Amino acid sequence: MAEASTRPRLSFFGGKGGVGKTTCAAASAVRAASDGSRVLIVSTDPAHSLADALAERLGPEARRVRGAAGELYAAELDADRALGRWLRARDEAFHTIAARGTYLDDEDIDRLLSLSFPGVDELVGLVELTRLAHARPYDEVIIDTAPTGHTLRLLEMPEPLGRLAQVLDDMHEKHRFLATSLGGSWRPDFADEVIDEIAREATSLRALLTDRTRTSFTWVTLPEELPVLESENAARALSRLGVAIGAVVMNRVWPLPGRACARCIDRVRAERPWRLRIARTFAGTRIVEVPAQIAEPRGANALLELAHSVRKVEEPPEPPRAIAPRAATPRGRGLRLPIPSSAELVLFGGKGGVGKTTAAAAAAIALAEERPRDRILVLSTDPAHSLGDAFATQLSDEERPVPGGPSNLVARELDAPSAWAAMRDRYLDSINDIFSSIFRGRMDAAFDRVVLEDLLDLAPPGIDEVLALVTMTEALSPPDRYDLVVMDTAPTGHTMRLLELPRKALEWVHALMTTVLKYRNVVGLGEFASDLTTFARQLRALMALLADPARTAFVAVTRPAALPRLETERLARKLQELEVPLAAILANAVSQPGCTRCNTAVQVERSELARLTSLGSKLSRSKELVIAPATYPGPRGAPALARWHSRWQQGDAGPPS
Repeated sequence: MAEASTRPRLSFFGGKGGVGKTTCAAASAVRAASDGSRVLIVSTDPAHSLADALAERLGPEARRVRGAAGELYAAELDADRALGRWLRARDEAFHTIAARGTYLDDEDIDRLLSLSFPGVDELVGLVELTRLAHARPYDEVIIDTAPTGHTLRLLEMPEPLGRLAQVLDDMHEKHRFLATSLGGSWRPDFADEVIDEIAREATSLRALLTDRTRTSFTWVTLPEELPVLESENAARALSRLGVAIGAVVMNRVWPLPGRACARCIDRVRAERPWRLRIARTFAGTRIVEVPAQIAEPRGANALLELAHSVRKVEEPPEPPRAIAPRAATPRGRGLRLPIPSSAELVLFGGKGGVGKTTAAAAAAIALAEERPRDRILVLSTDPAHSLGDAFATQLSDEERPVPGGPSNLVARELDAPSAWAAMRDRYLDSINDIFSSIFRGRMDAAFDRVVLEDLLDLAPPGIDEVLALVTMTEALSPPDRYDLVVMDTAPTGHTMRLLELPRKALEWVHALMTTVLKYRNVVGLGEFASDLTTFARQLRALMALLADPARTAFVAVTRPAALPRLETERLARKLQELEVPLAAILANAVSQPGCTRCNTAVQVERSELARLTSLGSKLSRSKELVIAPATYPGPRGAPALARWHSRWQQGDAGPPS
């Protein structure tokens, strides 16, 4: 038992947003506890759904899950609280190191350390996870992660943590040099101990993640094109990190219909090639299937039933031929989203996997057709891009026309690492100029130069949100100003972080300006201060834009199921708090009548659609629910997206027929 208390096994569950990671992780935790293990399940997604799945009230500290057999505890990580705890434990050392190695005084250091940074959930996620894991004698800790791009950043966290230790060490090297040169000797103290502690923590976390005897990774996917393609990309990315996928869960596999049903047969036929592809791609890896549930399982009992329904992957049967082809849906204009003609920015957001990207792509085509004289950009800011897949084309960080789409529409997938590398290079050139002209001849200048260069390597894990903010600002500003930008955002938690950024970034700019002005006699001002002033002006303009219902519209995309609907309610409340106008709620993948199973799904979804309609009626700027029908396979390419958009209907019309 002592071994379990000090070295619990970590089991990560990852996958594309909306594939059912939370449900599968929770079901696995409930089953492990019922089998006699002491289990902790932790959500690291900033938009938590674990409490919804367990039907429990959860917080940042582990709580016993009622109704679960055995010992099951659960927690939802609070990144800001965890970061505060981590910083407070090292506050004195950080102040000492910064004071010894920079020109900052205590007031400057307090100001900078008090700022909230994007990406703290990834930066402290693993550290906080290990703290929770050792709070009780657990046998297994199951981690419900954020969607793919942010999960990869969580697993990369030991690297920036190690870089932080290196930057602190370089700062302190100036103190060691001066102490030796001027005082004749130097002895390590508590500041050196903190630097060593952070370096050891980074090394130990990296070793933990790559130790297959202590850590496992389960990848959850769906038998559909986008989740399967993302699974293949993620497997390669995880391999580069030294992390191996030990098991694959193919979730929501549709059963063969009990009687001839064209809709069910279409879905089974559409799923079959992707089931076969997963079996080939992950040959040699344990693969299991989870049958699709008509109602989303919530609570310990329902999750345990789901866990017992898991089956080994089998050769998918060849579905029977459809009874008769359905008549093609005539192309119409479809329901126009309630977006003002004066809009300059339209954001599509919601829980991962609800179809944000497909909806954003279809709406961008429709908006470009409605506004033929306007220049329109559809931009993906999700680190795990799917916009190119939706348009059935290869996209990059350069704007490209959409094949088969309107001539006034271009698309782009933001390449945050490349954008940051270019920004870093420009900044390094500025540092070189400063030290060549201002600090020439000073004996300690080499240490200051190293520290300034090191600081550029400490890009926060949320740098994609920062660069998305800059890119959005540039796209709406001269000289290459677009008339409308349609944004396909990352899943909910990270989208909210993006929308909070203008205010936070303005705080950073003010803090930096205060410091620069205070030390202008030491480092000079030059173009850096001018750049900060320009950026501050752009941030204020962006904040005004985001709060203007005539110029900005947010479309919340969801599905008619409990977990997406509950997250949509939290998203709507947050948008009101941030004063970002919610223009519409789009319920995607709405079931259509057919066989007994299809009709049962329609009835189950009806209550969720009613709740979404009620939610819309409570919101000052959203009186209407828009529903988009489920279609298998999903629409790919501009013509298919336009046909799908033509079938969107007003929510109170009931499920599309």
